[in-house]
Order: sequence, then structure tokens, then C-alpha cells
Amino acid sequence: MEKTIILVDDDPTFNWVSSKLIQKVSPDLKVKEFSNGRMALDFLQDNFNEKDHYTILLDINMPEMNGWEFMDAIEKSDWANSKSISVYIVSSSTDPSDMETARTYGLIKDYLQKPLNFDVVTDIVSQQ
Repeated sequence: MEKTIILVDDDPTFNWVSSKLIQKVSPDLKVKEFSNGRMALDFLQDNFNEKDHYTILLDINMPEMNGWEFMDAIEKSDWANSKSISVYIVSSSTDPSDMETARTYGLIKDYLQKPLNFDVVTDIVSQQ
């Protein structure tokens, strides 16, 4: 089984720092970075394998396809009920409505505040 962390955020600095942090916690994990939900969705549609595990760290506010649009598309996919996908919202938003919306999606495991730190990444990686 291959384990992949998918970073979906339009902030290249967040992606770079998070990727380095993930590699420090678990050097064997594959990390993919995408600047919007459409690119991440295309990757999953082309590469999804139920034997593998995908942990998605998803921003909400992005161009082209935001986090909620991405989640709507995932929930309509053939693999929406798969145990192979875990999603964490990672946002700077403290809007209670965003946190409430996150609770409506079964695939979303948690709502995390930016920036990520070593302990949070360790917790996410250990749940794979």
C-alpha cells in the first residue's frame, strides 16, 4: 500500500513548508502539491487506487475550484465511500460557518488552523 499526502492550497509557501514538515515527520510518504481543487481532483481521477491511502490537506479559499467545491465533487465520485481517503481542512479562516460546513462532510476528519506544526503533522501521519 502506498500512502500519499495531497496538499491543496494556492499558497506556494504553505505547500513548501508543509511538504518539508511532512518529509521530516515521515520521509517515506509521497507528497503531491496542487494549487487548486480542480488539479487535485484531476490527479485523483487519474491515479486513485483503493489499495492506497490518500490524506488530503485542503484549503478552503482557492481559485478555480475552492475547498467546498472540491468536497462536493469528491462526494459525487465513485470512491467517495472509500476508506482510502481522509480529508483535513487546513485554513486560516476562523469563521464558525466554515467550521460548521466542514462537519457536514463525512470524509473530513478535522478542521485545522494554519500554520501546521510538527505535532499536528505527526498526528495526521500516525492516523494513516
